[in-house]
Amino acid sequence: MNEEMMDFENEMYSEDVQSQIKDNLARKNYDVVSSRDINFSDYYGKENQIEIEKTLNDMIEHFTETEEYEKCGMILKELKKVQGKIISV
Repeated sequence: MNEEMMDFENEMYSEDVQSQIKDNLARKNYDVVSSRDINFSDYYGKENQIEIEKTLNDMIEHFTETEEYEKCGMILKELKKVQGKIISV
């Protein structure tokens, strides 16, 4: 195999692995959010809320791409709760 072909295969593998990791993280986060075992109000504060919002938005983006819209709806409800509690500094 030539070097260009090997680089291309390594890049494809890397993208596949990254995609699988992203999917696994989104699903594990969804399990936590949907179980309602986490109370986001315990983490309210500007820095935490920004990270929580980013994670929830990333999850919505992922599940939109995979056409799992029912998950998006549930996540969106939680996102609205978090956004309603943002603390301005």
